[in-house]
Amino acid sequence: MANEPQPHRGDGGELPAVGRRELLRGTAAVAGGVVLGGLFQSAPALAAPVIYNPFSGYRITDGWQEHLDRGSAGGVDFAMSVGTNLPACGAGTISNIPNNGTGGHTVTINHSDGYRSQYLHLSQFLLANGTSVASGAIVGRSGGAAGAPGSGSSTGPHLHWHMIDPAGRRINPLAYVNPTPPLDLWKDDMKLIQSTNRGIALVGPGYFRQLSNNEEVTAAVALVGNPLIGNDRQFDLWRSIAFDGQVKAPS
Repeated sequence: MANEPQPHRGDGGELPAVGRRELLRGTAAVAGGVVLGGLFQSAPALAAPVIYNPFSGYRITDGWQEHLDRGSAGGVDFAMSVGTNLPACGAGTISNIPNNGTGGHTVTINHSDGYRSQYLHLSQFLLANGTSVASGAIVGRSGGAAGAPGSGSSTGPHLHWHMIDPAGRRINPLAYVNPTPPLDLWKDDMKLIQSTNRGIALVGPGYFRQLSNNEEVTAAVALVGNPLIGNDRQFDLWRSIAFDGQVKAPS
């Protein structure tokens, strides 16, 4: 894929990238359990990332290091067809940047504590600037077809994703994703939730993981029992109760 633009900062300055090693060495995340609506029992404070990976079911075509190796400030590219819905990787407020240089249409999710996530090469914005979103809310639609409006310098349909830390440095979002339940969670702290259009997910205090195949679902059911089934709105509320407001970005 084409080189990505520098993160939008407003003063035109170039922003340095941060590698995974520096990120993991210098940051830590803190989470605390809450009781809300009877969905979960209280839980101890947990180390957890600020985001989840909404795109775990898509193939990575260009990884973080590959971007750095070819001179990009960093990012992760996922293969997906034009018009794919893009869920927010975490709670925040929306800032849309039309025609953001080589990145084309860019949506920014402004998280707490000055952290931001950016999706590049969009074909469509869906939300107004300043809109507050929960984790998993659809914030735009993917693009990237060569020469299409909003694609920037992209040479083919895909999504580019990166984060920016409070110092303005571009960082690898996958370094913040929690791939497995925290070890100090008990079985009763974890729940399966399910709806028609959202699928099945494993959630707990400060934790969310979308299950992507039957093997994962079978294993999760054996661990925590059958899913709690509701409509899509209920699914989003359960996810928000479990995740939003409990996890802080590294400070």
